[in-house]
Amino acid sequence: MRHGREDEAEADPTPASLLKFGQRNILYIGFVALSVPLGMALDGPRPPGTLSHGGIAFALALCGVVSAIFFVLNAGLVVIDLAKGRRIAKALIGCALPLVFGFGAVVARRMMM
Repeated sequence: MRHGREDEAEADPTPASLLKFGQRNILYIGFVALSVPLGMALDGPRPPGTLSHGGIAFALALCGVVSAIFFVLNAGLVVIDLAKGRRIAKALIGCALPLVFGFGAVVARRMMM
């Protein structure tokens, strides 16, 4: 039972911009952002003079696999949403995110070399 005036709308705690962007896309960005600290944590402390990039390599490989799955999932959602006549903006953003992060990783690697 609602109390108060009838013409008042319930306050939605989620901003409209987040609803347009999509929860799945926000979670993907969070995963990618946390993959580098995960890789650094997996490397752990090393004696001085040793190089071991196993943790970072694992984190990047995991990020690549998740990005490929995320891209394929969103491409399928684009096709399904087009067939059903629904909006495809969230799924298109989801298709673009792995490509943007992949391109960004290649550019960052080229700049470091």
